[in-house]
Amino acid sequence: MTETMGQIIKRLRKEHNLTQEELAEQLNISAPAVSKWENDTSMPDISQVVPLANLFGVPTDVLFGVYGTEHEEEVKLRLEEIHQIYDGCKNGEEGQTALIILDKYRDAIRTYPNNDTILAEAMSFGTMIIKRNESDLKAIIGQKGIDNLTNEVIRWAELVIKYSSSTGLMLQAKRKIIDIYIYRKNWDAAFALAETFPNTPDNIRCFLMTDLKHAAGDTDGERMQLFANIHTLSSKLGNRVSMLGNLYMNEGKLDDAIYCYTFLRNMIEAMYGDEKYRPPFHDYYYPMYRFPAECLVKLGREEEALELLNEGVNFILTQAENYNKKRYLNVPLLRDYPFGYGHDGNAEYHDLKGKLIRFLKCDTFKCLEEKLQYKTLIEQVEYIK
Repeated sequence: MTETMGQIIKRLRKEHNLTQEELAEQLNISAPAVSKWENDTSMPDISQVVPLANLFGVPTDVLFGVYGTEHEEEVKLRLEEIHQIYDGCKNGEEGQTALIILDKYRDAIRTYPNNDTILAEAMSFGTMIIKRNESDLKAIIGQKGIDNLTNEVIRWAELVIKYSSSTGLMLQAKRKIIDIYIYRKNWDAAFALAETFPNTPDNIRCFLMTDLKHAAGDTDGERMQLFANIHTLSSKLGNRVSMLGNLYMNEGKLDDAIYCYTFLRNMIEAMYGDEKYRPPFHDYYYPMYRFPAECLVKLGREEEALELLNEGVNFILTQAENYNKKRYLNVPLLRDYPFGYGHDGNAEYHDLKGKLIRFLKCDTFKCLEEKLQYKTLIEQVEYIK
């Protein structure tokens, strides 16, 4: 027999060990109102449905008795629809497409108000477009719209923190709030929230799993976990080294910057050797090639800079060629560790020609424009279809 809304509320209240008075207090209503709901003599106001669902940790559909086991498939389909809209976005349409996607996320959140997957995606997307496309959005929705969106992203992140059972997602949500505080230059709030993070590596679970597999005698499992740990830690180290190099370059400490960028390249060469199919270091081709080339030009070492730019172009072309291949690495530090270049082959290399042009052209390189090797690189890129 199908449950009435009143019966559903009563059942959920008891499952959460709440009295009618305690439920009423949390919803800021009277206990007799809750009693009427449970006796089916009245129903919650529409404005109370979402808070009630959030309190019980269920989608709103549950309260109306139409929620079934297929909800996970429905969530998956909604998110796939959003991903397709994003993948189909054309240059020049980013701002309008972002607003369409935000509305899709809002609609999904209204239906599943405490689904941490939807909330986490929404907060991440919202933070990304605020940081990357602020000018495009401001032209459409104005500064007030941007301000409202940042507040909305913070609310989504706070809901993840409140309802997610995943420590990783909760820490990610806190990080997104910090990103918004940074965007607003609210430094006190950003530092205060950062102080709440645990004073341990965020991949401590990886180390724990390694110890457990070692203790259990699971040699193969331990080996694969160690591969994953090394890959994760090397990526983190690479990011920090490249950030330090960028800092030195901005401060005009060019030799120190080159040292950092050279360390990054040497680290990657040491890990992967002659392995052609490397993980997609799309975040590294600037600090490995472009940035040190800029430093070398400023130091008057133009021939060395041209060699680096040539290496960089070949590196990006190789990455694009292999982007969609699933491979295992034939190197001792990462042997049998699987990786993929991307889920659709378009995310990072859909505009290869434009990517390479941006890589090669900047004000610092104007002095190279008459150099034969530089002209050859530009011509090579311009032949790309």
